[in-house]
Amino acid sequence: MKISIQQVSTYSGFCLSVLVNNILMYMIKNKTTKQLGSYVYLMLSFSVFELLFSTVDVLNQPMIFVNNGEFIFFSSNPLHLNKAVAKHFNMINFACSGIIISLLAIHFFYRYMAVCNNQTWLKQFEKPRFLIWILIFFIFGLEWYFATLFLGNTTDKTCEVDMDALIDYYKVDPELTVFIGIKYHVKSALKTTFCTKSIILALILLKIVLISCIIVVYCGFRTWKEITIKKRIVSRRTLDMQRQFFRALVVQTLIPFFLLYLPLITMLCAPILMASLHKIDILIQFAFVFYPILDPIAVLMIVRDYRRAIKSFFVDQLFERTVRILRCCLPWLASENRTITPPPAHVNASGFPRYIY
Repeated sequence: MKISIQQVSTYSGFCLSVLVNNILMYMIKNKTTKQLGSYVYLMLSFSVFELLFSTVDVLNQPMIFVNNGEFIFFSSNPLHLNKAVAKHFNMINFACSGIIISLLAIHFFYRYMAVCNNQTWLKQFEKPRFLIWILIFFIFGLEWYFATLFLGNTTDKTCEVDMDALIDYYKVDPELTVFIGIKYHVKSALKTTFCTKSIILALILLKIVLISCIIVVYCGFRTWKEITIKKRIVSRRTLDMQRQFFRALVVQTLIPFFLLYLPLITMLCAPILMASLHKIDILIQFAFVFYPILDPIAVLMIVRDYRRAIKSFFVDQLFERTVRILRCCLPWLASENRTITPPPAHVNASGFPRYIY
């Protein structure tokens, strides 16, 4: 039953992620002022990698198992790949978290440089230098991948994770199941044996998470300070843009904190306390699945131009089409001398859309 619930959440999460991220990419390309500059590339790259995250997730359908001092990130290999290939695909799925987390940190760093108007750094985000930043978060993803490759599947019999408990709990086929296992220590009647490889792996993963957190917190705080200082000297429209995207980034920080950072830290630290998370493992799985959905929704709802474009579509176009259909189906509506108009939309006195800048 647990697997079926997680499969439903994975498929529904993937469909919603594709829909929402494609809407966001359309808005970025068609409803964003050109003055936004190279930040458009970052926004598009975030949506692309969230789609990648969702695609890999739905193909691999990973699950987690935290039990009695062990953390296992595993997949029942729904594609029925060769087990060696499936093992690497499972690691790539796990490494996507590192890519998304590092990309979020780059977002905050860019916003801080933009608010400070640091042209030296902003030029580093223009083409073709922007590819360097793509390479940076790919490096973090590769570090995550190779760390799990060499340290997450130890053949040390003393520190080997207990697959029997996993098989008994989830009723999976051991011949198809691939996994990444972490086990920090093994207690016996005489002594406690520490599992060096698992400890090193956890430290590497936590390092990536902490670096991202530090950059996000520092740049977010400094961005807020700069906006506060400059609010009397910059143009009202520029200040309005900075506030919109700062609010978007704050929400984009809270969402991964609860849906990425907190679950990852919980999974990596729970084995130290010999804890079992059988009652919340499905919730953690939901968190990973729905992160690529909630993140773009936050941007669509906070950035005014995107929000107005969506509202205009639903209020104007859908309303008018509904009225036409009703008039065709109900002739008495057309015969009466009535004019049905949609609710008033926001119109600027200047006669042109109020963009972010």
